[in-house]
Amino acid sequence: MMTVENTWKEVEESGVDIVVIPIGAIEQHGHHLPLGTDFFAADRGGRMIAEKLNAYLLPALPFSNSQEHLDFKGSVSIRPPTLAIVVEEIILSLAHQGFRKFVICSSHGGNWVLKPTIRDINFRHPDLMVIMSHGTMPRDTSAIPPDIHSGKGETSSMMAYKPELVKEGAEDFTPDYGREYIDYVSLKKLSPTGVWGKPSEADPEQSKQNVAQWVDRSVEYIEATFAEVAKLKKQQT
Repeated sequence: MMTVENTWKEVEESGVDIVVIPIGAIEQHGHHLPLGTDFFAADRGGRMIAEKLNAYLLPALPFSNSQEHLDFKGSVSIRPPTLAIVVEEIILSLAHQGFRKFVICSSHGGNWVLKPTIRDINFRHPDLMVIMSHGTMPRDTSAIPPDIHSGKGETSSMMAYKPELVKEGAEDFTPDYGREYIDYVSLKKLSPTGVWGKPSEADPEQSKQNVAQWVDRSVEYIEATFAEVAKLKKQQT
């Protein structure tokens, strides 16, 4: 494993070809845990992963998107676009030197922007491979989502509400990979026809019932949430 404690020549001569980028956060963790809890977790986890991969480990980023914690003293947040730019700049800096494989280790659940950032980098820079440190193992059929695109759900909906636009020739297909692989390669690499699911099981009548229930739940949630958020905003902190 290489780190910033090594010289550039040692990194060059080591032959390491994977970069591990840990991302933590500085935010409140109640009365009993330190503000740096996520940072410490990212630093520790990233090191342990890099050791097993024999990778180049970068220092953990202490700051990320913690907007929901800003009312607590000591918490720090950078905006999602800022975090996205920082991550991309780090990756492109190292790609300039020949690194092609990057692993993002995030210990903070609020870093939702990392997913679209990784997808965008992979598609704009096809010579790079940027992945998260966790996901579904290839060919683990028990964990692969069965229906996410053009399958039973969407086909049922179109048959129920726009049947004249539904054509013949639907083919069932589920890739051998987790949904996160769409962030790493084009869907066409995973499914030649673009289907992820079983359109053959489409049920337009069930879809109509599901949509009606979804609308009712949505309206109930929207009305209740607007009321509750208004109350919460009036509270003194």
